[in-house]
Amino acid sequence: MSEQQTSFSEPAPVPSELTVLHDAMTAAMKAALPQIEHVEAYPVLKEGMKLPALLYAMTGVAPATKPGDGRLCVKATFEACILVESKRKMAPLQAAILAAKLMQLLDEQYWNVDFVDQVRDVQAMPSEIIPELARCTGWSVLWHQDIYLGDTAWPWENEPPGSLLFAFDPDTGPGNEQHYQAPEAMA
Repeated sequence: MSEQQTSFSEPAPVPSELTVLHDAMTAAMKAALPQIEHVEAYPVLKEGMKLPALLYAMTGVAPATKPGDGRLCVKATFEACILVESKRKMAPLQAAILAAKLMQLLDEQYWNVDFVDQVRDVQAMPSEIIPELARCTGWSVLWHQDIYLGDTAWPWENEPPGSLLFAFDPDTGPGNEQHYQAPEAMA
C-alpha cells in the first residue's frame, strides 16, 4: 500500500479587500510603467532580479474616520522602492525619473476599486543604501490611502432599508411628499 503524495504549496492569500487592492495596484503599475522590468508586492529579494524594479508594500495602518455604515476605515501607508543598476549611466537620475513617473500614476489614484479613497500625501526621496542591494541605486515613494474594510450594514433594525427618504428645501414638509427620494436613488 503506497501513501498518497501531498503537496506543501504556499496557502493562497485570504480573500479580502487588501488582496484585491494589491492585485489592482500591481496591474496598474505594470501597465503604466512598462520601462520597469519587475513589479512585485512584498518581495523576497533574490539574486538575478530583473532591473529596473518596483517593489512595494503596505508598511503601516492607522485608524481613520469611520464611515458609519458598518465598515472599518483605515489609513494605510504604502512604500515603494524603485531600483536601477548602479552601473547604468546617470543611474540616480534614471531612478528619480521612474519615481516621478510613479508619482504621476499615484496622483488621485483609486486603482479602479470602490473601497478606497484617492491616494494622498505622496512623497519621493533617494533610498537609503541597503547592503543586499549594493549594486543598485534607488528611490523610495511613500503615499497614504484610506481603505474601507468589511461589508456595509444597516444599523437601524427598526427602520428597514428604503424607509429613509430625503428632500431639499424648499420642497419639504406636508404637500411635498412627491419630492422625497431614497438615498439609493440619489447615487
